[in-house]
Amino acid sequence: MTLEQRQQAFREMLMDREVSAFSTWEKELHKIVFDPRYLLLSGRERKLAYEGFIKARAEDERIEKRNKIKDNREAFKKLVESANLSSRATFSEFAQKYGKDAKFKAIEKMKERESLFNELKAANQTSKKEKSTDCDSALIPLL
Repeated sequence: MTLEQRQQAFREMLMDREVSAFSTWEKELHKIVFDPRYLLLSGRERKLAYEGFIKARAEDERIEKRNKIKDNREAFKKLVESANLSSRATFSEFAQKYGKDAKFKAIEKMKERESLFNELKAANQTSKKEKSTDCDSALIPLL
């Protein structure tokens, strides 16, 4: 087996054993030491392969987390839009009605939910005003 193949097998072992990218070598060692692929590399090579793995995996996990947050925000936005809120609706009323919805719970912090709700509500109200002024301007020449 070539060095590259052994390194690839070691990386696969790290993925299979679900080694955290934000943990230390010492803390993760107990997960991998009994795997036969662990012995494919020398001690120094293992440590270097682990360091390379956690750098790449940490970046992947950050990207996944950003995408998940973005998806959760979009789902919450769709929930707010589908609620057909009146202009007088408050966040507490919305939270009471949709508090058990998974899309609502996907946003972890209540403050963030409330600020998103208020932003979406304000944007919705301005779009309604723009539509009404467009309709008014279209009707005035007809009179």
